[in-house]
Amino acid sequence: MPEENDDLLYYEAHGTDPSNDWILFIHGAGGSTVTWKRQVEPFKDLYNLLIIDLPGHGRMADRPNQEKTYTFELIATKLWALIEHLKITSIHLMGVSLGTIIALQMREMHPSRVISVILPGAIIKLNRKLRILANLSLGMAKIIGYHAFYKMSARIMMPRRNHKKSRDVFIRESQFLSIEEFKKWTSMYYNLDKTLKNLFFKKSTIPQLMVMGDQDHLFLEPASQYAALHDNTQIEIIQKCGHVVSIEKAKQFNIICLKFLSDLEAFVSE
Repeated sequence: MPEENDDLLYYEAHGTDPSNDWILFIHGAGGSTVTWKRQVEPFKDLYNLLIIDLPGHGRMADRPNQEKTYTFELIATKLWALIEHLKITSIHLMGVSLGTIIALQMREMHPSRVISVILPGAIIKLNRKLRILANLSLGMAKIIGYHAFYKMSARIMMPRRNHKKSRDVFIRESQFLSIEEFKKWTSMYYNLDKTLKNLFFKKSTIPQLMVMGDQDHLFLEPASQYAALHDNTQIEIIQKCGHVVSIEKAKQFNIICLKFLSDLEAFVSE
């Protein structure tokens, strides 16, 4: 069980075999450790898992929080502080949806400590519609209410009937965020396009895997463009699947990720 420490993010650790690599799981906005419950059993015997709640989310909703604003750099710093506290020297990063941006930010901060990066439902570039929505997000949320804004966002990102499982998890978990936390997270969207433009062209030799749904109408095309631009990045596309592939097609997603990690280990050992 994790220790109680208000200076650290809430975390759950599964598997503590010193011979196994660690994987950090980063949920998206409105998520929590629950986001990754479908990955625990398939992964925990092969890897040590570090699953966290981001500030204001899940178990962190009850923790005192003195931060007046959030940035992606600040969130990434908090995650590296936890990794340092646990004395983990190197780690795989897995981030879903908005968590992909945090994972890439972490990679930029300490590339020598990152073994690989896995990005399901990657958000790597905004189209015109999303840039407008991001710029209007805080004002729109004030008008219609923050919870209503998250529900609207969920339906925009995951509109189909078969996306319901992912959509429901997103909406349910977002209810734990306070209004203050909603304000902090939605205010980050103002600089989201600038952050993504910077990360999109950053070169890296760290192996990366993107796993996207073929029905991810907002983010599949930019992810494919990113993978084509970066030699270190491969992309896998799951059919009849929306944005949150790790929930909607969990079994297939797990198989893809475990193969990527296994192939990586085999390559390193050669």
